[in-house]
Amino acid sequence: SLCVKQLKVKHDELTLYTLYLLVNLTKTPHHRFIVVKEGGVPLLVDILTSSYQNLRKQRILAEVASVLGQLCNDSETRSLISESFPVVACLLWVNDAAQPNTKLKSKLLFALRQLCLLGQNKLKVGPHVIPVLLEELALATWASEECATNLVLLLTSLATINSNALLMADTIDAALETCGIQKNGEPAKINKLVKHLWPKVEALLIRIKDAQAAQCAF
Repeated sequence: SLCVKQLKVKHDELTLYTLYLLVNLTKTPHHRFIVVKEGGVPLLVDILTSSYQNLRKQRILAEVASVLGQLCNDSETRSLISESFPVVACLLWVNDAAQPNTKLKSKLLFALRQLCLLGQNKLKVGPHVIPVLLEELALATWASEECATNLVLLLTSLATINSNALLMADTIDAALETCGIQKNGEPAKINKLVKHLWPKVEALLIRIKDAQAAQCAF
């Protein structure tokens, strides 16, 4: 309840440190329930909608995306955030403007992935972000490993819709080759990203191949 009161003050520094605290608190279902009960969701959305066009507030945007993403672990809250507020549209706008391989980008990808646990969001988000995400995958580095992980996990979630998976089919291999995760169609031998990411990348590639097979069957 104190965090909610502090968010109402609308002081940037206080907001930022309150969000830092909420990122940690909302890792548990009990605390997520309290945040929602105390009216935290509309306040978090207000911070997002009032800041999303101002990338000078990148630190605040990163943390509010993280908290919203954590809250989306609970299905009721996920539906509330998705259906009652323009969160998806705002996150997509910020994602378009955010630089690759940054903390802001990583948190945006996490929040979008959480929201894309809903099928209707996969249909909305997929065509918008897939071409850009594949370009950014080509830029992935070990130094931005968290961002690369969130990117691959978002692609994998989106790929459960066949039309999204087919959007990835033509360029996914080139992106993986460019960033060094894959070489000549196989996992690269000497690459730190490969050791961490390959199981996730392999799951994504299998899903894309399944979508292609389903298309050929018709």
